[in-house]
Amino acid sequence: MKLTALKRRLDLTTPFRVSFGEISGMDVVAVALDGGGVTGRGEACPMPMFGHTAEAVLHDLASVAPDIEAGLIDRIELQRRLPAGPARNALDCAFWDHEAKQSGRSIWELTGLKAVDTLDSDVTIGIETPEETARLARTHRHAGMIKLKLGGAHDMACVRAVRETLPATRLFVDVNGGWTLDQLNALAPELAALDVFMIEQPLPRGEDEQIDGYVGSVPLCADESCQDRGDLGRLQGRYAFANIKLDKTGGLTEALALAREARARGMRLMVGCMMGSGLAMAPAYVLGTLCEVVDLDVTLLLKNPADASVRHDGRRLTGFSRDLWG
Repeated sequence: MKLTALKRRLDLTTPFRVSFGEISGMDVVAVALDGGGVTGRGEACPMPMFGHTAEAVLHDLASVAPDIEAGLIDRIELQRRLPAGPARNALDCAFWDHEAKQSGRSIWELTGLKAVDTLDSDVTIGIETPEETARLARTHRHAGMIKLKLGGAHDMACVRAVRETLPATRLFVDVNGGWTLDQLNALAPELAALDVFMIEQPLPRGEDEQIDGYVGSVPLCADESCQDRGDLGRLQGRYAFANIKLDKTGGLTEALALAREARARGMRLMVGCMMGSGLAMAPAYVLGTLCEVVDLDVTLLLKNPADASVRHDGRRLTGFSRDLWG
């Protein structure tokens, strides 16, 4: 098995604002595993907010490359050799892809999941002025679900702008840890009145114990606070939903295990993503078949249409081909 890794830049058509800053594009790392006449591929997006960089990912990959090429590391051993994070994600997904192609079995057969042709997915609106939020909402009249980023200067005005424009569309908000507990408790009743069905990551990661003081009725979702199965004991009873992302779990292997354990603990499931091309969206799509909320709309934002190989039509995703992955 030969391992190669390449850093490249993915740019967005327009900058996207969230509570921790503005994003115009990000570096991703693509991995290829060549062996037995087939190539398995994976892709990861290092997030600086978690202390990850493309250079660190490339370093981590280089550290295990000799043992991979010597046949000492397979997908199962990889879970022990690298921590959860983007480097393991890229490799884990490449192992899944390689196994599927070498065995002639699809990713659906390997995981035991039911293949689906389409997945309903949300469309995300970033932090904007209320006027711009309303304009963007009008462009998404056919969306089945909207995610609205909050944590800015005009949060409730923006929520009202969406709800007035799209009175019947399912709506949830994502704060990316940008509020305090006082803000959460003050705004939750207003969000409930506007038929917001979920608040994602209201408080910063590491402040989950404060959720014990939440008195609102809108269910909460853990995103940055939910990395892998080791977090579930801290999240259970505080959050109704777990947002599972492959770059956090370190690949599809842990993501599937996390999904099943979270569900066994009574938590509801959401799949999300960092930046990524269709190569990253394909394994996330597989995970999405287990999830109630699918947040995989990044391909709508990418500048290069060639990167959007898992298609999103503004309401749903269309399943990927085996030429791409799995």
